Amino acid sequence: MKIFNRYTNDLVFEDDNKTIRETVLNAINQQASLSRANLSRANLNEANLSRANLSGANLTEANLTWASPSWANLSRANLSRANLSRANLSRANLSRANLSGANLSWANLSRANLSRANLSEANLTGANLTGAKGLLKMMGVEPGNTYWKRFGENLINEGYQFYVGINNLRGFEVFAADERKLCSYPGFHFASRSRCTVDYSSRPLEARIRIPEGAQINEPWATDGKASASAIEILQVFDVETGEDVTELYRRK
Repeated sequence: MKIFNRYTNDLVFEDDNKTIRETVLNAINQQASLSRANLSRANLNEANLSRANLSGANLTEANLTWASPSWANLSRANLSRANLSRANLSRANLSRANLSGANLSWANLSRANLSRANLSEANLTGANLTGAKGLLKMMGVEPGNTYWKRFGENLINEGYQFYVGINNLRGFEVFAADERKLCSYPGFHFASRSRCTVDYSSRPLEARIRIPEGAQINEPWATDGKASASAIEILQVFDVETGEDVTELYRRK
């Protein structure tokens, strides 16, 4: 089987095996470089990829469940939508890798280098991030900062009736603070004004909000442009269609 360069289509490695999986494992056993190799949709589940050089490789939608690319060089690799569930990525170099939409549930990322990696909308449920390097909070949410939130008619969202001022979770609810999960509940979600416009264009009301002091915040590592808090303070409310300030309509009676 032949493996080609994802950019130039030049031959990277060749052997007599009949599947990409066998050829990849043979290349790794021979310590051959698979840098920039085109391995899109390759089935590498449970494969031992330890210390492999896969820098810049195209592994989009590849199956790497239970695989072991520990200590592997995956810098600048494209792993978008790849399935890395329960993979052992301990100490792997994933700097500048594209992991957008990847399934990293229960993966071992301990001491992995994730500097400038794209984790947008990746699934990190249950992942081990102990000692992982380079993880960044893209929004940098802090108490006192202002953001935006969209609402349905009458300032209702997800079954909550909101008002101008501070809004808290219900007394029996426990804030979902796991940073590995996207869109977790309970929690009040918010984003930038432009993100709200794109994702929630059909909602008729938008509000400028502030995160009050003492509120718990959850900004997921695999951000999709949103974060959540256990409490929000609504400062202003606007009619999306007209742009009119309708704040006075939503003060508590």
